[in-house]
Amino acid sequence: MSLSAVVLAAGLGTRMRSPLAKVLHPVLGRPMVGWIVEALQAVGADVVVVVHHQEDQVRAALAPLGVRFAHQEAPRGTGDAVASALSLLPNAGPVVVTAGDTPLLCARSIQRLLATHVGSCTVAAFCAADPTGYGRMVPGVGVVEEAACTVEQRTIRVVNSGLYVFDAAYLRQRLPHLQPHAPKGELWLTDLVGPDAAVVADFAEEEFLGVNDRAQLAQARGILRRRVNRAWASSGVDFADLDTISVDVGVQLEPGAVLGLGAVLTGACRVAGEVGPHCVVHDTVIEPGARVLAGSVCDGASVGAGAVVGPLARLRPGADIRAGAHVGNFVEVKKAVLHEGAKANHLAYIGDAEVGAGANVGAGTITCNYDGVSKHKTTIGAGAFIGSNSALVAPIRIGDGAIVGAGSTLTQDVPADAIAVERAPVKLTEATAERLRAHYRKRAGRS
Repeated sequence: MSLSAVVLAAGLGTRMRSPLAKVLHPVLGRPMVGWIVEALQAVGADVVVVVHHQEDQVRAALAPLGVRFAHQEAPRGTGDAVASALSLLPNAGPVVVTAGDTPLLCARSIQRLLATHVGSCTVAAFCAADPTGYGRMVPGVGVVEEAACTVEQRTIRVVNSGLYVFDAAYLRQRLPHLQPHAPKGELWLTDLVGPDAAVVADFAEEEFLGVNDRAQLAQARGILRRRVNRAWASSGVDFADLDTISVDVGVQLEPGAVLGLGAVLTGACRVAGEVGPHCVVHDTVIEPGARVLAGSVCDGASVGAGAVVGPLARLRPGADIRAGAHVGNFVEVKKAVLHEGAKANHLAYIGDAEVGAGANVGAGTITCNYDGVSKHKTTIGAGAFIGSNSALVAPIRIGDGAIVGAGSTLTQDVPADAIAVERAPVKLTEATAERLRAHYRKRAGRS
């Protein structure tokens, strides 16, 4: 029999104090509600997401996951939300219902509840350290929302998790007859969880952490971060720390990859080499044997086998660092190729450029790629040597094996194996330095 699921994602979440709908807040590169959808799809569910606030944005965020959507006309409670999805549900069979703000829910817990489902309704419950705010599981009654609890019922610590399995026919029969509750006139889904409902009460509280504010969002991110990191570590990735390293869901890590303390990996990265402490890596490929050293930032780049980047380097989109090349501290590379064995070890800017195999770019060198209107390319040949503090005004080509003297500003091509030096002549006047200092002191009134 097919399995259906309904995810309640129509609310705004005012306690988040955010212009973004609560379920869209990102958690490790995925909107919060996407974690619940992924868990449901992992157990084979056909997922219907109920939407209202920022409906277009929610639809766009979840469209790649292949879910269906039901529109709730007004936020009139959980019962009304599920009723809005009835037309998309089968006439019979199990229907999982859960909230869209519990990103820690695991597929194994959903599967476990399904395996124990009997009758018209089965509800997951847990023993809360602090039951405040939860509906209580009252024996012989069902779920009693906190606002309706007696003083004695408020002492009950076994609470409703918000995860249910209903029979589809039962939902069709009962939902149209729910009665509104004061003061907002809401229809409560918990009214369908009566004394005959099956209750599985030993689930872990952590899985049902509802995200209602930014503090709970940070808490959920921390728990998921550790889960994700532990899974990667079990597959052969070396983590310096499971708590401070952040790996988004779109990142692919290869066995043997090494991640340093505080590293952040986002987007569509593929990492087989080493990412050092406190690096930020986005949409970047790091091949086996490559090392990205501490404090470096890589965005849309490629780092080849055996290459070394950093510490404190910046690779911008289009940076292609080939095997064995070196990009050192305070070097910025943008839309440029450094071929095998090329080196730019200190304080350089290489943009819109191609640096040949084995070439050396000295400290303080810049490729002057922008004329105020257009970008232009710099080509440095294989084995060339660019002296420190040189400015290469593009478009320009430095030939294979050429040498550019330190401090040169070049505006014309340099042939292969040539030496180019551009410097103003030095004016040297001996035994005059102290006389000049005395002149300055007198002018400043400090004779």
